Amino acid sequence: MSEQPFQSVDVSHLRSALAKIHEQVAGSHGRVELTRAGCDDVCVILSKAELESLERALEIFAETAEYKEMCDNLSRLAVACGACGGASNLLHPE
Repeated sequence: MSEQPFQSVDVSHLRSALAKIHEQVAGSHGRVELTRAGCDDVCVILSKAELESLERALEIFAETAEYKEMCDNLSRLAVACGACGGASNLLHPE
C-alpha cells in the first residue's frame, strides 16, 4: 500500500488533469480527493472496481452476526434515548 492513500486535487485544476486522474484511478484502483479553496467539503473519485469491491464487502458484513448485533444495540440505544417511531425499522428496512 502506498504511503499516502489519497492524492488531493483542487477543483480549479481538475479540468486540465482529468484524463491523467482517470488513467491513474482506473489503472491502480486508487483514490483522488477533490478539494476546493474556501470549502471544507471534500469529494473522492475512486475506480468502479474499487467501489464494487467496497459494496461487496458491505454486503458480506451485513450478513454477519456482528452486524445484526450492532443493529440491535443501536436500536436499543435509540429507544433508550427516546427516539420516536420504530428505530428497528430504520436499521432493518426489509
